[in-house]
Amino acid sequence: AVVSTQSTGNVEYISTNGRFPVLIFNETDIVCGFSELVKYLWKRGYSLSEKLNQNEKCDMDIYTALIKRLEALELFTSWLIEDNYTHVTLPAYTSHTTWPLSAILPFYKKRQVYRLVASQGQWHDISSEMLMAETKDVASALTERLGDQGTFFKDGDTGQDVVTELDCLVYGHLNAIFMTKLPSYRMKRALGLHSRLIDYCKYVESKHGLRAQRERS
Repeated sequence: AVVSTQSTGNVEYISTNGRFPVLIFNETDIVCGFSELVKYLWKRGYSLSEKLNQNEKCDMDIYTALIKRLEALELFTSWLIEDNYTHVTLPAYTSHTTWPLSAILPFYKKRQVYRLVASQGQWHDISSEMLMAETKDVASALTERLGDQGTFFKDGDTGQDVVTELDCLVYGHLNAIFMTKLPSYRMKRALGLHSRLIDYCKYVESKHGLRAQRERS
């Protein structure tokens, strides 16, 4: 199947549920959100994890849920750490809007992010140390699961690395964190302590013709 991709500044308003990425199929179906997209493609016979056994599929669900924690930490870092919000997030978020939307939309988005973070229990009072600890926990779990493999799963018959939906999800989040420059970005430092995750991103890029836009630091 031929798929074209496009980066657009108003994708949040194209999405029907506020989730990303957005897939528009035949100009009629709009599928929003990673899990929703995976299910949509699976129903049409497209699956990267069809060769996994039941235990491996359960593992994939567990680590997919783990990335949800990482996503919440990303939102916290971008929207609720004032330095990052003022100097990077706010200008980027309002670059495609004019006043008064440029004042109204960030207010509602920030409140939405706060509610999401507050739903994570103690995260509404999270400190820099807690942020580092949470990120390190996620990084340690991903590193342990990867081991010395190129990807999270191997083909049971050939022993070769298998790229699954989990790899797409993990790479997308890790690459975004490593590539983004923020004034205060302890997440990047915490993840960077696990050089295995940087190697993983480079491996995925080399195997699938992806090119990082900036050097990771």
